[in-house]
Amino acid sequence: MDRYFTVMVVPEREKGVKSFRIPRLAFHAIVFICVLAIFVMGILSYDYWKILRQVHQNKHLTLENRQLKEQIKLFQMKINTLTTDIERIETFEKKLRVISGFEKIDLTTPVIDQEGHETDHDHSKKIDPATLKTQSFFNGNDTIRDKLKDEKKNQNFIELKNLYEQKIATNFGLQTGYAFTKEWSDLTKQSFALAENFADFDYKFNIIKKHVKDLELNIHGLDQYLLDRESFLRSTPTLLPAKGWVTSYYGPRISPYSKRLKMHEGLDIGASIGTPILAPADGTVTFSGKKPGFGYFVQINHGYGIESVYAHNSKNTVKKGQVIQRGQLIAKVGNTGYSTGPHLHYEIRVNGTPVDPFYYILD
Repeated sequence: MDRYFTVMVVPEREKGVKSFRIPRLAFHAIVFICVLAIFVMGILSYDYWKILRQVHQNKHLTLENRQLKEQIKLFQMKINTLTTDIERIETFEKKLRVISGFEKIDLTTPVIDQEGHETDHDHSKKIDPATLKTQSFFNGNDTIRDKLKDEKKNQNFIELKNLYEQKIATNFGLQTGYAFTKEWSDLTKQSFALAENFADFDYKFNIIKKHVKDLELNIHGLDQYLLDRESFLRSTPTLLPAKGWVTSYYGPRISPYSKRLKMHEGLDIGASIGTPILAPADGTVTFSGKKPGFGYFVQINHGYGIESVYAHNSKNTVKKGQVIQRGQLIAKVGNTGYSTGPHLHYEIRVNGTPVDPFYYILD
């Protein structure tokens, strides 16, 4: 009997007791299997709970990674916007240098060709309208956009990228000998891929920060230079004299009358008849009347060797010898003289030589 276990079942209502004889070995086996099943179920339940937790973490990391990439794109957009703003300030600063005489260049070379393209300022070459390039003095090799080019080949960028990769590797416990492998999860690969984006942002930010500092120093130096030149600036024609659109730029063009290549020595600003023409700077009127080919014509001496000319007017509102101030009405747009339509012909002359007015215009 000691080789068996007897299991008795006593019903509550029915009579009779049912008994079962189970061999001791089978009983121990059943107990062992039950304990083992409970243990295995516990392990499986724990693993399942960990998997659910890991899935939740993965979803969170995926969302976080997506948001991080969107934030990096936003930073890139902000850098591009900041770069555009700095370029505009650079152009303004260079124009101030030109009109103040702080920096000397050949003002007779067009800033923009007749097709509206900015032109090359290589003074060793003759002007050829067929070969004019789209590079301007105001977009030289030291602009902020040029400094941001080819950053992936720059040693500083490579060093920043390596530092970020080492930092990411340390976070994943891959301090030494890390390399892209098939065993890595997609999240790990994405994390390492972000190293280039981080390095790109840091690299561009450092360049922009240094460039802004240099630009600030340049403007400060220019400000010191201009402290004693207030009257000179008031006499510098920095305004576009009439509201309209530029129909013809300074530079070589085909003459509408002779049909031959001829130097156009000013800007043609298309506008309706009667549009006000305002003085772009302080000065004294040296001529107001009619001239052959120019129709009603105004010439202003701004001092410092600078003169401005306004032709094809419908009416002149100033007289010879009159002292005028910047923004004062001097004439109205017309279609007099040799003109193909209502417009203002505007010239700037330095010591009697016509120069491109775009060097002076700031608005």
